Amino acid sequence: MGIFDEIRWDAALPKGHPPDSRLFQTKSLDPCLDQYIVTPEGCLLLVGGGFEDGADLADAEISQAAIDVEFHGDMRLLSTQGEWEYLARFTHGTLEWIRPLADGEPSDAVAAARVKFERARSNEKLGGG
Repeated sequence: MGIFDEIRWDAALPKGHPPDSRLFQTKSLDPCLDQYIVTPEGCLLLVGGGFEDGADLADAEISQAAIDVEFHGDMRLLSTQGEWEYLARFTHGTLEWIRPLADGEPSDAVAAARVKFERARSNEKLGGG
C-alpha cells in the first residue's frame, strides 16, 4: 500500500469481522506514517507520529498527548492482514458508520464523481447526444 497511516479500531466493526483483527492501514488521512486510535465512542485520536515513533499500536495506551483530530469525511481502511476492506464515515469528529467496501467501489467522493461523469459521458455517446 506504500506510505500509509496505521489505525487501531476500538469501535465496533461490521458483523463477521474477527475480534482479534483491529489494526488497519489508510491513505485517507494525510499519510505521514502516523498512528491513530478510534475509541469505542468513535473518536479518531492521533497517538503517534512518523516512522521514528515506532510504538506498538496494538498495545498502545491513550495518553494525555493524544489529540482528537475531529476528522470529517470518508476513510478507506484495509486490515493489516489485507483480507478486510471497509469504508467508514466520520461527521464532525464522530464515527457515523462503517461498512465493507464493495469490489470496484470508489473509495472517496472524487472517485465516485469520476465514475458518474464517465457513465454520463458514455450514455451521451450511446444516445447520440
